[in-house]
Amino acid sequence: MNYATQVSKPTAHITKKKSRLKVYNGHVVFLNDKDNFEFEIHNPKNKTVLCKIKLNGEYISTGGIVLKPGQRVFLERFLDSNNKFEFSTYKVKDTSENRSAIDLNGNVLIEFYDEQQVVNNFYLGGRTLYGSPSTIGYVPQFGTTITTTGGVTYGTTNLSNYNSTYTSSVTSDTFSSKPNSLKKKSKSIETGRVEKGDESDQSFTNSYEQFNYHTSHTIKFKIEPASTKNIEVDEIRNYCPECGKKQKKEHKFCPSCGIKL
Repeated sequence: MNYATQVSKPTAHITKKKSRLKVYNGHVVFLNDKDNFEFEIHNPKNKTVLCKIKLNGEYISTGGIVLKPGQRVFLERFLDSNNKFEFSTYKVKDTSENRSAIDLNGNVLIEFYDEQQVVNNFYLGGRTLYGSPSTIGYVPQFGTTITTTGGVTYGTTNLSNYNSTYTSSVTSDTFSSKPNSLKKKSKSIETGRVEKGDESDQSFTNSYEQFNYHTSHTIKFKIEPASTKNIEVDEIRNYCPECGKKQKKEHKFCPSCGIKL
């Protein structure tokens, strides 16, 4: 009897101090102003993959992160500068023009690319001559490698050596729901963008894998200001009316003063 082996897709999570943030409506997470955060990225496949990240509608680099089979990394900084990821909030007047201007704020698009299967080291399909400054029709992505202070290895890729135009299979970022802040009719709107924060000590080294030009998997998030979040019942904190001690919802008696709740 033959059994089909299911190959898992790469995963990505937004974390704060390496703890995963709760996701609402399938893709929305909330952060406070000036919060630093990381991307937890995992490759469960048996082949190397490349991960590229787009924030606020723009790629953080022409490069990406290379993950070996089974590798998990926490990326805390931009690739082209040693600045940590920081969520910065601000307010704008509630007008249709401003709503359009902030539409990409907080958008996160994470793209994964499979390692290229090279048929011929010098010529592929009559279209691409490797090593030539001019590439026609097919643009393989060449990688560099990255190392953190914790010894984790991953990498970047650079398309600067090619004259052809690189185009991702995902041409635009579309999100199914508007931010909660845009649903409220008010004189001002609070929004937030991912900006460059404090310096990071995470460091990179080079890698030279080759990757396909088309994505194999994508993941989307939307980061919104914590102040726009609707409070859920199970998130309301209860306090003892006698001593003020914070209580868990399953408590029937205060563990501090013993009063019946």
